[in-house]
Amino acid sequence: MSAPVLLSDEEEWTRFKTGFNKSYGGPEEEGQRFKIFQDNLRTIREHNEKFARGEVTYTQGMNQFADLTHDEFKNGGFLGINRGKHLPRQSN
Repeated sequence: MSAPVLLSDEEEWTRFKTGFNKSYGGPEEEGQRFKIFQDNLRTIREHNEKFARGEVTYTQGMNQFADLTHDEFKNGGFLGINRGKHLPRQSN
């Protein structure tokens, strides 16, 4: 069994933007989003290496939120809203 071929960060970024139809407000924002994406990609790769060693029981993968920070995702930034103090999180 051969090892999977890892794409470069730039190749992964291009695939991500194309696959999820992403566009940004300009080069500065795209640069910031790329850095966030790289951080998330590194986290995913490190986790999946742990999976390969049997240290965790599941794999992680890219999704449409890979260009968001944890806080942006947690606070609903992907919805275009700012939950802040005005929209409290509902508990189940």
